Amino acid sequence: MFSTVFSMISMDMASSGMLLAIGMGAGFAIALAVSAQRWLLWYLLGGMGYWLGVEAIYYSVSQWFTLSEWHSYVVAMGISWLPLVAWVLYRALRFDDVSQTVQQRRELEAARYVEHSPVYDDDYTPRFQ
Repeated sequence: MFSTVFSMISMDMASSGMLLAIGMGAGFAIALAVSAQRWLLWYLLGGMGYWLGVEAIYYSVSQWFTLSEWHSYVVAMGISWLPLVAWVLYRALRFDDVSQTVQQRRELEAARYVEHSPVYDDDYTPRFQ
């Protein structure tokens, strides 16, 4: 049954060491899934998904352009970072707008309040010392 389900894996690859490694990996994933730290699986899956995206970009870059393998990976990593750069840039520009808006609102609220402390002359001396 193992060879029918995983027919893409030859029997040479299905050595005891490989089966042990796959079993341990599956065991760790199951243990993590039933533990309180199951949110760590999302990081694991997210990292694998990200790298699959980088590989897809690498494959398309290597098909369209005549670059070396290393240069194709560099271009793929750069393209994969573009959404992060756009998001950080958006947040930085939005933070400036928000901070100016908050500053103007605080200035308006401060202008509404009247200070109730008296203004004294330079030669004022309090009556009780």
